[in-house]
Amino acid sequence: MQPNSQIARSFLNRALRLCVFAVMISFSSVQAQTVEVTKSTRIEKIEGKQYYIHTVIKGQTLYAISKAYNILISDLVFENEEAIDGIKPGMELRIPVIATAPASATPKDKPLEINGKYRVHTVEKGQTLYSISRQYNLSVEALKQANPEMPEALSLGQNLNIPVEQLIKPEEVIYTSAKIENLKDTNVIDPGKINVVLLLPLYLDENKNSYRDSAGGSSHEAVYAKSLNGLEFYEGAILAVDSLSKRGIKATVYTYDVPDDATLTSLLTTTILKNADIIIGPFHGKRFEMVANFAKENKIVCVSPVLKKSDIAQDNPYVNKVLPSEEIQIRELGDYIGRWNCKKNIIVMYSGNEDSLLIEKLKQGIISRCDSAQIHFLNTKGRGVRLVDSLIQPGVENIVMAFSHDESYVSRLVLLLEKKNAKQRVVSLFGLDEWQDFENIEVEYFQNLNLHLPVDLFVDYSKPEVKSFLLKFRDKYLAEPGKYGYLGYDVMLYYVHMIQKFGHDFFVHPETIHANGVQSSFDFKKLGTQGGLENQNTFILNYTDYRLVKVN
Repeated sequence: MQPNSQIARSFLNRALRLCVFAVMISFSSVQAQTVEVTKSTRIEKIEGKQYYIHTVIKGQTLYAISKAYNILISDLVFENEEAIDGIKPGMELRIPVIATAPASATPKDKPLEINGKYRVHTVEKGQTLYSISRQYNLSVEALKQANPEMPEALSLGQNLNIPVEQLIKPEEVIYTSAKIENLKDTNVIDPGKINVVLLLPLYLDENKNSYRDSAGGSSHEAVYAKSLNGLEFYEGAILAVDSLSKRGIKATVYTYDVPDDATLTSLLTTTILKNADIIIGPFHGKRFEMVANFAKENKIVCVSPVLKKSDIAQDNPYVNKVLPSEEIQIRELGDYIGRWNCKKNIIVMYSGNEDSLLIEKLKQGIISRCDSAQIHFLNTKGRGVRLVDSLIQPGVENIVMAFSHDESYVSRLVLLLEKKNAKQRVVSLFGLDEWQDFENIEVEYFQNLNLHLPVDLFVDYSKPEVKSFLLKFRDKYLAEPGKYGYLGYDVMLYYVHMIQKFGHDFFVHPETIHANGVQSSFDFKKLGTQGGLENQNTFILNYTDYRLVKVN
């Protein structure tokens, strides 16, 4: 490829990344309303390209200007870097003159064609696999699986299969595979099997007879939204029991609906719970605390599958906590940084004292691997992301760790660091678990910044056991599993197998037992002399080829 072609391609790639990057702009509270924006008649040719030259008037905003010129805010910022920190009256903005596009051959309001179990999506100009996956609330991997003969690059007008089940969103009509009316209480203990009690938010009264049977037939009543996580967990758990049964491991599962505190209080007086081998759930903090106290009194292992705070297991030896706390995740991230990036320039950005515990855990992790590490701490509370400029060193790799849960803040930071990396690859970014759920930051930005994230759950679709689980789940439920489906399967499979193999004392020496599930890994540690068990496993993920891969 010729040098000019390389430059053109580099510029085009950068422009495409920026056009899908959403910059979050805060509007001044003192403005009663936005001043109307009129398109400028002043057009100038700059570096061979036509631009409107728009002079900002008091009261105008980037949002209003972008609407008037039919351009993305991110494109405005790309062309006018000084606008990232806001605009002022008198500022001149250059805005690309965009030729009027022909009418789309696939208008947005055109209904999608149904093709068997799939809907057909026709690729429009500028769409990517990632943007289409976001549009239909599915993963890129699921999109690829539905289109096995899809070429590497999408083309305008190309048809893609979209799994119908994936189109269902939480607020829409969803059917569970479990017949709700069959989830009834029983008072018979089976001494020849492992007795498991599931306490889940099923909301039976609200759901009535909603179900999808094994033949794929659906009732027309929607499942109550609050019950979705519990029902999906139940689906995964029952699939695990089926798998265990084929291995000769027998378990009886008693599923109870706990929609409120009063129902749980009544359940805690029953014989079933007092004679259980293990209790899994409930999901909510106050109700789990009630069960934990009951379990301690009756010497029964109880499992919290979704709560993250360590204090629920701090003083109760019978509590098992499946998800690691944020403090554990950050400590493990620090350990990773110290192991692989010890001699780099490490910059930690935080906002006030609320992050002090996490900062200490990060520091502990880094120092445990590299006691000579140079760490710069930058308090950005109430100030912009540009403060990091003064600490970034040219000519060396800089590690930037940002303790922020604010997508708008992270968007601005990413844009700033991307500009530096466009000139010289000098920054690698480290963030928090929830960043993977940010919707307004293009994956390509994260990849360019070598983003690393500590997460508690991760599905590697290339693993044979994951492929096997997906096939079984789809075959049984005619749907794709979500986070809670995987979790129900992993938790049930792990604990029933542990009880069968080691008996009721399997949790006495947890450090000797390690196991991997399809989404979870189990690496428990006892919390003090009187505490329960907390999972220490943290996945460190890195963006590679536009997807997250495990690197630790």
